[in-house]
Amino acid sequence: MKKEIAKEKTQVYNVVILDKSGSMSSIKTAAVEGFNETLAGIKKAQEIFAETQQHYLSLVAFCSCELKVLYDKVPVSEARPLDMNDYQPCCCTPLFDAMGFTLTDIRKHVKELTNAMVVVTIITDGLENASKEYSGSAVKNLVEELRHEGWTFTYMGANQDAVEVAVTLSIRNARNFDYSSSGTKRAMEKDSCTRMNLFQRIHDFRMENQDVDAFMSNEERNELYANMADEAFDEEEQL
Repeated sequence: MKKEIAKEKTQVYNVVILDKSGSMSSIKTAAVEGFNETLAGIKKAQEIFAETQQHYLSLVAFCSCELKVLYDKVPVSEARPLDMNDYQPCCCTPLFDAMGFTLTDIRKHVKELTNAMVVVTIITDGLENASKEYSGSAVKNLVEELRHEGWTFTYMGANQDAVEVAVTLSIRNARNFDYSSSGTKRAMEKDSCTRMNLFQRIHDFRMENQDVDAFMSNEERNELYANMADEAFDEEEQL
């Protein structure tokens, strides 16, 4: 007999903050194709885990001349793959501003939701060099607050020590990627696999622990989801 779960689905907000500074030009195709693979993976997750999850997508591409919001918390079913005209690298890298504005906006949206999580991936091939509104310490404090609210972050960096940079932002999960088309593609494939692992864990928990799930507080659920995200990341890194 098929189990019946609580009617309220976990609302999963998939957030990608993508560097489009000038140095990304040489890996532009890989960045676009990699994002499209990520999108396909989230769409697949929506199909597989439809009983327990509702997926949304935000995509922000940033450089010093614009913070380009390509998708803003849209149901993943409504998102289309990017084409090369959607992503035009130029100028500098205001990483802190991109993170600060994006995360603050989504926080306002999910604040009152009772069963939601936010999965953030930051992809950049360079270091911060152009922010005007947010400092590194402000972003670090924001990330720390959001992690306590059950958010999960992955920082993927090229031409830098991504782990070291991530630590300065209080981000636990970090990956270096080779500054090449193949390196970019591999990094985004790993991120997609980590997401799918996480979504499977959430689905399994909700299907197998309905009595517990129904009476969990937001704080308990946030901690559970954050731990699942870390476990999924660690498992992928061990492969």
